[in-house]
Amino acid sequence: MNGWRFLVVSLLLGNLGLLGFGLFANDDSQKTIDSPGLRAEWVGIERPWDQAVEVLRAPVAPAPKIDLREGQAQLDSAIENASKQVFENPRNTLVCLLWGPLLQSESARVQEALLNWGGETDRLERQVPVGYVVYLPQDIVNTGVGIDQLSGKGITDMFYITTPGPLQGTISLGLFRDLERANAQKADLARRGVDGVQIRERLGPVRVFFELRGNATEIETVRSVFELNRKGELKPCEGPTGS
Repeated sequence: MNGWRFLVVSLLLGNLGLLGFGLFANDDSQKTIDSPGLRAEWVGIERPWDQAVEVLRAPVAPAPKIDLREGQAQLDSAIENASKQVFENPRNTLVCLLWGPLLQSESARVQEALLNWGGETDRLERQVPVGYVVYLPQDIVNTGVGIDQLSGKGITDMFYITTPGPLQGTISLGLFRDLERANAQKADLARRGVDGVQIRERLGPVRVFFELRGNATEIETVRSVFELNRKGELKPCEGPTGS
């Protein structure tokens, strides 16, 4: 019986001790929370969203008026100028000279002299006119007009052309070195009653020509080379590239 009382007294004393410890602990915690160093309202906190903000509005300039037609015209002009710069061939502005006619032996010497001149060189071969022939076309000859009929009109300088080519089957009525004398012969035949007479160039053997294109400095070089090799002629090309 005495043991049971001792146990109850011991439990009671223990509970009282725990209760006292809790009271002291609660007092310290409250003091810590109430400490001036940790109070939130004592800490300065910046709150920019709470500050008044003055809004300044800059004057807005009116938008410029746009002329669509003028803008389209400027665009078209720019495109045209760009196209010219892209597609225009600068070589079209060069000076062009033609050197010839030359014999085959002469052309080899000229070609060697032009090896390092720097411009553009084209070698051409052409038949050179050596004069003019006055003739009676084949269709008139085929109608029965021949040597006998022409002799009766007092014509003596004539012969049949049998050489293969565009004049084969015609009758030659005179060979001349210049066009003026050929035209005079044609007029005289007309007075004699010979109608339908024509004039055609007489082509000689094949000759060589050099077509030369270059700028002003290069062309002067060509002229100097020509002075040292005076064969044939040096003259402007025929057409838009000539000068």
